[in-house]
Amino acid sequence: MDYLFAKLSWEKKAVEEANENVKRKHKHGTGICSVFILDTSESMAGEGLRQMKQAFHEILEEYTFLDKSDNVAVIRCGEEVKFLHYFSCNYLSIKNCVENIQCKGHSPLEAGVILSHSCLNLGGGHTVNMSPLQIRARAVVISDGNPTEITSSTESAETSPESETFKRLLSEIQRQGELTPFTFIPVGKRPNYRILGALALASKGGRLIGWQDARQYARLSLNFQVAGSLLRRYQDTTITEDLVRNAYQRYSRGSEEDINQVCEILNEKEAYDIVTEAESVFKERYPTMPCVGTRVQRGQDWIYGNQDGHGPGTVIGHSQNAGWINVEWDNEKRYSYRYGREGIGEFYDVQICNEPRLIPENVNIAVGCLVRKGPDWKWGDQNGDEESIGTVYHVKNRNEVYVRWPNGNKSNYRFGYNDKYDVIVCDPRDSDIMERYFFQKKMEKDKNQTENNGGLPK
Repeated sequence: MDYLFAKLSWEKKAVEEANENVKRKHKHGTGICSVFILDTSESMAGEGLRQMKQAFHEILEEYTFLDKSDNVAVIRCGEEVKFLHYFSCNYLSIKNCVENIQCKGHSPLEAGVILSHSCLNLGGGHTVNMSPLQIRARAVVISDGNPTEITSSTESAETSPESETFKRLLSEIQRQGELTPFTFIPVGKRPNYRILGALALASKGGRLIGWQDARQYARLSLNFQVAGSLLRRYQDTTITEDLVRNAYQRYSRGSEEDINQVCEILNEKEAYDIVTEAESVFKERYPTMPCVGTRVQRGQDWIYGNQDGHGPGTVIGHSQNAGWINVEWDNEKRYSYRYGREGIGEFYDVQICNEPRLIPENVNIAVGCLVRKGPDWKWGDQNGDEESIGTVYHVKNRNEVYVRWPNGNKSNYRFGYNDKYDVIVCDPRDSDIMERYFFQKKMEKDKNQTENNGGLPK
């Protein structure tokens, strides 16, 4: 089977599985979401399987003890790659689903990671607010670290960091790991620490932990709670290890591992900071891709079901991974899509369109709205000129908006904050407004083409 076709098939399957997870929302707890990818390839038979089961069972036992209503989903990855259990906090049912698994076939971990996308970024899971920390759905991979190609039917003895298999898996982890932490738990007689360690480093907040210490993973919920309370209480103070120890007395007696885990969370708080997430999501990185504020609709390579609500959306930023852009649809759902060259292929999940953003009468402003200078403007010629029409690409707290102007400038403005309006909404049904807007877009396009041709008109 061709690699590109196989990858597209798994991406399509991820969308289908996201919908299945959403249908089962009534079984979801309110706690943190973690999807476990269990390597069930033939090299895991014997000691690898025993260690994997013991680590997984201890994690579930700790979840039961803590009673935090954390959600667990399980994907097996071997001769078959499929969900064994969708998100749920019924730990007995989850434990039973792995009791009779057998290790057969190859180890297409890339397929398992792509399938986990359904839980992480396609709506299957959710983000938990432990203010000021925002805890997104997470992934845990338990494996001996010898992945094989998703098109292969046999397992290799050992995977090299120079192999295409590893490079493709690493690229997938990097793409999802931009916002999703991946934890790797090595098991087996001779786990490939070199491979698993490199993959753990590829995601923001990634971890490599021993299978004997797996129970500590389940304690993240408690330790995020402790870290969040400390950050709220000591906003302008350096949080020392002693403060962490004292804080634990309010919850329970923390072990040294708990203390260390809270300190790690505090040291890496940017990985769980919604502001940092926003800065990453909304960044405009590549001049060859549609700029922030561009209106789009599903394109020729669309494989994502009804994510767009069969309507248009707005480009809100460029992913760190070349070939991907971030889109917020008019139904307020936000996902990443391929646009241009990504890996070995060129794909266009979305295409540029000219459908303006229309909002209900009870909504004041939204992503995709057109705006111009308002009565309280005090920002000089930041917008370009008096007649400039910009596009909203982010709405913060409904009284602060982020706008991109035709000259390429981007900034945040008051929209109701202290009754001040730096910008006001334009009516997209006004023909004069739209004529001005499309004229600006044409001028901007011509300017970009001239710059890309070394200053010569195209």
